[in-house]
This record gives sequence, C-alpha cells and structure tokens, in this order.
Amino acid sequence: MIRAIPFVDIANPPELGRHARQRSQAAPTRWLAVALGAIVPLSVLAVWSLAVALHAMRPQILPSPLAVWAAGVDMLRSGDLASALEVSLGRVALGLALGSAFGLVAGAALGRSRTLDAYFGPILRAICQIPTIAWLPVFMLIFGIGEELKIAIIAKAAFLPILLNTFAGVRTASARYHEVANVLEFSPLQRLRFVTIPSALPMIVSGLRLALSNAWHVLIVVEMLASASGIGHVMAWSRTLFQLDVVFVTVVAIGVTGWLMDFAMRAAERRFSPWSASA
Repeated sequence: MIRAIPFVDIANPPELGRHARQRSQAAPTRWLAVALGAIVPLSVLAVWSLAVALHAMRPQILPSPLAVWAAGVDMLRSGDLASALEVSLGRVALGLALGSAFGLVAGAALGRSRTLDAYFGPILRAICQIPTIAWLPVFMLIFGIGEELKIAIIAKAAFLPILLNTFAGVRTASARYHEVANVLEFSPLQRLRFVTIPSALPMIVSGLRLALSNAWHVLIVVEMLASASGIGHVMAWSRTLFQLDVVFVTVVAIGVTGWLMDFAMRAAERRFSPWSASA
C-alpha cells in the first residue's frame, strides 16, 4: 500500500506557524491591557479638567492640567527636572547597592546556617516590624543631615527585603539538590554556584524589586524633610512657595520614574528566572 506523505511547507514550518499565531493572538491582548490601564488615568484627567472648568477649587490650590503641562515643559527645557532626578537616582543606586550587598551576604549566611539564624534571626525579624522612616531621627543623630543620611536610610530600606527574600530562597531549596551535591562531592563554591544561587535566584530578584520600590519611597520622604537637592526637595520647596503646578509636575515625575524602574525590574525578573515566570 502506498501511503500519502503529508505536505510540509518548508517556508512556513508548523512550529513557526504556531508561534506566529500565538504572537498574533497575544498582540490584541496586550493592546487591550494597555487600553484598560489607560481608563483610570484618563478618567482622573477628565474629572480634574471638569473641576477646574467649574471652578470647584481655586486655581492656586488646583492648577489646570494645561498649567501643569506648561510648568513641566519649562522644567524640562531648563534642565531642572532632569538634574533633580539625576541626583535622586544616584542616591538610590548607591544606597541600593550597599543595602543589597549586605542583604545578600546576611540572607545567604542565615539561610545556610541554622545556628546563625538562631542567634540573629529573632532580632532581625523584630527590626523588620519597625518602619524605615521611624529610624530617621536616630540616623540623623548618627549621620547628620548630609549625603550620608540619604545613603544610609536607603541602604536600610533595601537591606531587609533582600535579606528576607535571600533567606527564604536559600532555605526553601530542595533537599534533593543538596543530596546530589553531596554525592558529587561539590566544594562550597560549587555548591553555591550550582545549587544555592539558581534555586534562590527567583526570590532574590523579587527581593531586589521590592527593595528598589522601598528605597525610592524612602528617598522621596527624606529629601522632603532633610535635603537641599533632589526631586523630593523640589516638591517640598515648591509647596513652600505655593507653586502647586510644579508640585504636580514632581508628583508625575516621581510616579513615572518609579513605574519605569519597576517595569525594568519585572523584565529582569522574567529574564533571570524564566522557569518561575513560566510556572
């Protein structure tokens, strides 16, 4: 019996065709998500414009969207907004690096050693219950109100999420992986490279994302209270001068910058832990 050979289009293999169909189906879903996400901001903008048009509040208290837009354009042209954000982002980067480094080391040590966890775990968990801003008076007495204060408070805000997530990632690694490492007679460095880090990486990246968010929030508050530069200082000084249009510009800039940083961290989370995202 002669069997019919199915026709296969070499120019468009079945696998490629399936992926193309998946991409074509995913594109409308992404656009729908963008459209749904734009409903609330557009509604807020419409209500804001209506309140200004009806004179619900005085213009000195609630400036119009056009006035805020004009103030934002002026700050972009003069470079004031960019320079303020540059100062704030530099502080976040340095404080996040310091806090993350200490948090990774401490979390990995506590996760691997139950003895260290017994000694230091309770006090660290107690410190976690104290808001970072509550440490501000103590840090001001120790570091003053200079740059050291901002870096120290940001490092403190980033330290705990990294510590807790690294501890959880190391502690929840499957015992079977460590049994295989024992059979293969891994050295401590090999165990760290091939067992501990891969198993804890999703939790570590999630901790970095949370640490970045905490660091950004804390920095804005500290700059508003004890700083002569940065986006938080611009917001506080504009409120003192009753320049509410500039205040609204800084609010939007802070929100957009925070969203972009979180978007980048979500992309890194998908990049460095694809198995977690697919699951």
